[in-house]
Amino acid sequence: MGNVATASIVNLAGQKKFDYKVQMKPITGLFLGAGASYEAGMPLVWELTNELKIWLTPEKLREFAMGWRSQGAAFSDAVIEDFISVLVRPDMHYEALLGHLETQFMRHNHVGARGNEYHGLYSWLIEMVYYLLYYRQINNRAFLDTHLPLFDGIGALMNDSTPLWVFSLNHDVMIETIAARLSIPLHTGFGSSTIRLPRRDQTGRAIGELRAETLTWDQLDNKAMSYPNPLQPGIYLMKIHGALDVFTFNDGKDLLKFLPEGSSTYGYIDALRAANEELFYLLPGAPNGRVKATNEIAYTDSMGEMQFLRRSLLSGAFKFGARSQQVLPKSMLKHFRAHLNFVTNLICIGYGLGDLHINTVIREWLEFTPDRQLEIVDPFIDNVPAFLLHLSPQVTLTKSDTTDFLDQRAGIARSRFERLEKRLAATLRRRGKQRAAKDLEAFARKNQDRVTELLVKKLSELPHINGQPDLSSLGNPAEAAMRWASEAKLSEEELLTALLEHLSAVE
Repeated sequence: MGNVATASIVNLAGQKKFDYKVQMKPITGLFLGAGASYEAGMPLVWELTNELKIWLTPEKLREFAMGWRSQGAAFSDAVIEDFISVLVRPDMHYEALLGHLETQFMRHNHVGARGNEYHGLYSWLIEMVYYLLYYRQINNRAFLDTHLPLFDGIGALMNDSTPLWVFSLNHDVMIETIAARLSIPLHTGFGSSTIRLPRRDQTGRAIGELRAETLTWDQLDNKAMSYPNPLQPGIYLMKIHGALDVFTFNDGKDLLKFLPEGSSTYGYIDALRAANEELFYLLPGAPNGRVKATNEIAYTDSMGEMQFLRRSLLSGAFKFGARSQQVLPKSMLKHFRAHLNFVTNLICIGYGLGDLHINTVIREWLEFTPDRQLEIVDPFIDNVPAFLLHLSPQVTLTKSDTTDFLDQRAGIARSRFERLEKRLAATLRRRGKQRAAKDLEAFARKNQDRVTELLVKKLSELPHINGQPDLSSLGNPAEAAMRWASEAKLSEEELLTALLEHLSAVE
C-alpha cells in the first residue's frame, strides 16, 4: 500500500484554496557523502587535505610560481603569499582553501589583475584535487577486489518494481562499479544520445573510441533529465557535485559522462583512465608532448581539430551560489530538488551535513508531508541535526558505518576473517601511509623474532651430546625444518589477530 501525501494549493496572498492528495508507492533513496565511499578506499575530507598539504608545501608552491612566470603566466608574490598564509593553517581543509580563493577572486575581480590570478589559482588547485581523487580511484583495484564485496548489501534496498534513487555528492565512480558487480541496471539521467571520442596511443595514432552519453544545456535548464519513465527497477543515479568522469564540452554548453569500457566490474574505472590518458592533442616540444590546459582535457577530434573537455568537480565554499562561477550547470540543484520528491524514505550515509544548499533541500523535502522518513547513518552521530530538530519524529539515527549498515539490511553475516580484514584496513588507514608502513615493518620484525624463538626452543628440546643438540635425532633435517616452519606459521586469522593486537598496543 502506498503512502498518501497531502499538499495545499494557495493563492498569491497565501490563502489556502484547496487540498489535494497524491497516492505514492514507497520508494527508497540513498543520499551519499564522502563517508559512504571510505570503505571502498576513497578519502574523507581531512584525509584528502593531508595528502594535498604533504605534497603542496609552501616551498613547492613558490617554485611552481617561478615556473609559471617563466612560461608567461604571472602570479604575483602577494597572491602566492596570501594563499600560503591559509595553506599552512591546520584548521582549513581543502574545500576551505578553495573557498578562500573564490572569496578573494570576488573581492578583487573588478580591481586589476589579481582577480584573474585568484581564479587561475583556484582552477589549478581544483585540478590537483581531481588528480588526487583520480589516482586513488584508478590505482585501487587490488583494494577493491577485497572490499567491494562489502557493499553487496545495497542489493537488499532494491525493489522489483521501482528504482533505488541514489543522490551522491561524491566525485568517484563507486556506485557505478558496485552496480556493475551486482548486475544492477544503472541510469544516470543522461540522454540516449551518445558521442564517440578518438582514443590515441603515445604517437597520436587513433587506437579506438570512447563512448559517452550526453545532456544538452537546454535539457538541463528547460527540460527534464533522462531517467526512464514509467519508473523501472535499477539504480537511478544523480551526481550533484560533478564527477571524475563527467565533463562539459561544446564550449561548455553541454555535459557528457563516459560509458564503461566493456561489461566488467571495472568498466567505468577503465573508461575514466582512458579519458585522462588517451584523449589528448599532440604537441611536439611541449611537456609530455601534449597540449596542457588547466582543469581541462585538450584532445584531437576525429576531424583533427582541437577540442576541450572541462572537468566538472564542484568544490569550495560557494557551490550553486548566485555569485559563483562553476563549471557544473547550476540547474543541477533544481533537478536534485525535483527528483528527490520521488522518494518517500531517504537514507543518508556518510554525509557530514555541511552543505547549506543540500540541507535546505532535504529539510524542505521532509517538511512537505509527515509520511516521509529520513534515516541518518553515521558511526558517531548522537543527536538530530539542529536544522532538522522540528522534524525529529521523522528522523531516525543509526550509529553504524556504511557496510555494516548494508549487511544488517541485507541479513549478511560476515566471516570472522572478513571482519578482521575490514577492521585492519580501517586501523591502518587511520594511521596514514607513513605510520602504517612503520608499524607493519615493526610487526614483521616482531613476528620473525617469534619464529626464531620457537625454532630455538625446538632445538633446545633435542637430546644433547657434549652440550650440543643431536641433529641426528631429527631424521631428515630438511623435512624437520619444513615441519617446524609449518608449526610456527600462523593461519590467516591468527596473523590478522596478532597484527591487530600489535597495532592496538602501539596506538
